[in-house]
This record gives sequence, structure tokens and C-alpha cells, in this order.
Amino acid sequence: MLDDVMAALGTVLPRLAAVTGTPGVAVAVATSDELRTAATGFADLAASTPMTAETPAPAGSLTKPVTGLAFMQLVEAGVVGLETPVDQVLPAGLRGPDAAPVTTAMLAAHQGGYYSDIVTATAPTAPAEPILGYVRRRHEIGRAVEYGGRLPLVTAPGPYSYSSFGVGVLGGVVEHVAGEPYGARVHREVFAATGMADTGIGPGRTGGATGYMAFGDWCVPSPPLRTAAYPGVGMYTSAADFARLLQSLLRTARGDRGLVGPDSLAAMVTPRVARPSPHGVRSFSGLTLELADPELGEDWWWGHTAAFPWGFWWEARVWPHRDLAAVAVGNRWDMARFHNPATRSAPGLAVEWAGRWAVSGAPGKLPDMDGRPRWTGPRPTPESSRWMGVLTGERTHGLLDVAEPLPVTALTAGARSLGDADPGGWDPEAFARGVEQARAVAPDPDALGVLGRELGPAAALWMLECGASSADVTMPVGFYAGKAK
Repeated sequence: MLDDVMAALGTVLPRLAAVTGTPGVAVAVATSDELRTAATGFADLAASTPMTAETPAPAGSLTKPVTGLAFMQLVEAGVVGLETPVDQVLPAGLRGPDAAPVTTAMLAAHQGGYYSDIVTATAPTAPAEPILGYVRRRHEIGRAVEYGGRLPLVTAPGPYSYSSFGVGVLGGVVEHVAGEPYGARVHREVFAATGMADTGIGPGRTGGATGYMAFGDWCVPSPPLRTAAYPGVGMYTSAADFARLLQSLLRTARGDRGLVGPDSLAAMVTPRVARPSPHGVRSFSGLTLELADPELGEDWWWGHTAAFPWGFWWEARVWPHRDLAAVAVGNRWDMARFHNPATRSAPGLAVEWAGRWAVSGAPGKLPDMDGRPRWTGPRPTPESSRWMGVLTGERTHGLLDVAEPLPVTALTAGARSLGDADPGGWDPEAFARGVEQARAVAPDPDALGVLGRELGPAAALWMLECGASSADVTMPVGFYAGKAK
């Protein structure tokens, strides 16, 4: 079965990368006993470095199931329970004197009452911060990270509210209960135990692939960012390595003991609360895992979608009834759309098709590459170079509230086109001016909104050319700096 699936993926991946404008895509597919890989394109455009399934990259929210597994190992050891109040397994007063009661399982299912759901980012030059110190500091501030804390950090526990910070708190529980640094524990108990030699976690770690902010087919390397919330988003891994983790879980799903026992895995994949359904089927949150509707029967899957700003998207799924797992990564972040849903991204489509073809068989005719890529976009100009800089600054200094200046010269030097765009109009100095324009008023969301509107209709039309769904300069101010629920 894997022979046919991988042959089909090998044919379609170059076209899939081309039509989605993704510089490089890697995919790994596994059963309980086999693991196969495929890749296409470039891990770095300027250096012409090929993307491979062994190329490590920041994995964002694929870190969350790792934290869940480390937590379940401690549950199995009897040192913490699924319904243990969090404040009993954290240092006294860490969450403040008036923290609402929350259990460990509520944190793992995104019911812990936290708003923040984007990477808490800093430039690599900023001092590293221990996870428990970070958790304490964020509670003392009491505001979400986005746009300088426009929203409160906490809301009422119970309803679903996706939060990398909440899983970061769970990572603090793992660290405190285990009595050793979180990164050291997961390296030994999860990565080394599964043979994930290209995987690591913790502040200051980066991967081998370059992420790209994409404006149509014009790609600018993404800013180098580090996160203090590393139990929620701080892992770097490769498609092949993460497939080894999924393969281990497949064996556990059929009854073998692996990183955890079958009962613990069953608890992780039991629906606890409904969540938004970006895949077109009803979706639920388990314990650090995203679950499709169990009513799908043999087609049921669980896994996680992941991203790391502003350059990487991942998709990972396990179909336990099919004895199949698939994971894929692409190094493109579409700056015109902000979100890259699985039905529009190269990693999401590669994983979805792998799962489908494992059951139906690969199509007899696939769209192979008949000449150069068809992806096209607007040609860069000095003015659009500035607009690109404004968007980069808005996302980084505004949304993520990164105070440190970006290494703009290094970013602009690596910019490349995927299609027919004439690079002659690219203006690195204009890009730098745009970044500084946004940084000058960031993180104030109102001022950033005014700046976006002042760019005028020419910028709005350019956004449509880049693939935006409406004639707006795509800034997520409304979502991340709106009124608290």
C-alpha cells in the first residue's frame, strides 16, 4: 500500500508545491511497521538547499502532543492525576492569589481559561527565560501577549479557548513535578525513546530549513524568533522524525506499550470539548490532540495542525483504524491570508491525500509537472516592497509585540521569487522603511490599523493580487485585539 501512496505523492508533490507557492515540502507516511518519505523543492532558496524529509524546522504546535505525552507519563507514574488542581502541582502562588480553579486535564484540552494563542516571541538576542519564571511573570502581568496586552490573559475556565500559553503552563507542571528541566525530560523520555535524533526543544533552538513570508510568489525569509512558551510551541523536528513518534503511537493504539500505555493514549484521544472545525468535519479537543468526529468510523483521525511565524506550516494525522500516520511540512506562510488552512496548504493536502489514497488507491492519472511552475504573482516594486515591510513589522512588532529590531539586511538578502516575478523592482531599503514604519507605532493596534488604511487602495489591490480574500491589508488586529468575550 505504501508503495502506491508514495509513488503518487512523488508525482504530485512538485505540482502541489508549485501551485501553492511553497518553496519546499516534505512528507512522511508510516504504518506500524514501515516508514516512507518524499520531498520536493528547497529548504533555502538563496542557497538552493534541497528540502528533505530529514530537514529539521520549527514545528510550532506539534510540540503540544509531546507535552501531553510527557504529562501522561507522570500520570502513569502516579505523581499527578488528570483531574489534579493545577495549583497543587505548581510552585505555591505561581498563578497568583486569585487564580480560578483549573485541572491539569483542562489545561491539556484548552479549557484552562487563557486567551493567548500565538507564540510568545522574542528576538534570539533576548535573554532566555525558564518556563516556570515565564509562567509566573505572565500571570503577574495579567494581559495577553498580542498587541501589547490589549486582551486579558485569563477568561472563565471551561469553554474551549486554544492557548499555547495554557499548554506552556502544563509544561511547567511537568517540569515542577518531574524535578528536572522540561527540555531535558522530553529529550530523554520522548525523543531519544522514539529514535528522534533530529529533534530538540527549548529556547534558542532553530531548525535547518528557512521559513518564508510569502507575498504572492515573492518570498522573504521569516524573522528569527524564539519563544518562551516552548512546551507549547518550541520544538524543532523533521517530517521523518515526527513520523517516528506517530508510528510509535500507532503501535500503542493497537495495544503495544510505547511512550505511554494504551489506556493513556485512549484518554488523550477521547473528545473532551468541541472546537472549531477547519477541516470540514466536526472537531474536538482531546488532551493536547485535535480529534475528528468519532462518527467518521473507519475514517476517524486525530493529530494536530501546527505553524511557526512567519514561515512554517505542518499537518500531522493518525488514522488508527487504517494503521496509518502521515506528517508534512512546508516552509511558506501566506501573508495575504494570515491563516493557511489544511485544504489550501501543501502540507495539509499532502497528508489528506495520503490518508485518502491509502484506502481508495492512488488515482491512475495525476497532474505531473509539464514544464515550469504555474504560480505567478505581482512583480515587486519599490512601493510594494515597503508594503511587505509594513506587514512584516505589523505582525512581528505589533501582533507578537517583539521589541527588538529585526535583522532586516539578512532578511532582504535572502528574498527570492518562485515564479516569473522580475526581481528588478525589489527594493530592500523600502522594505526596511516599511518595517520601521510599523515598529514606530507598534504594538498599538489602533495606530497599526490607521497605518494599514493609509496605505490606500493600491495596497488593497496588491493584496488581492497576492491572494487575499478581500481588498484589505491583512492585519489580524480585529481578532487578536478585539473585545474580550
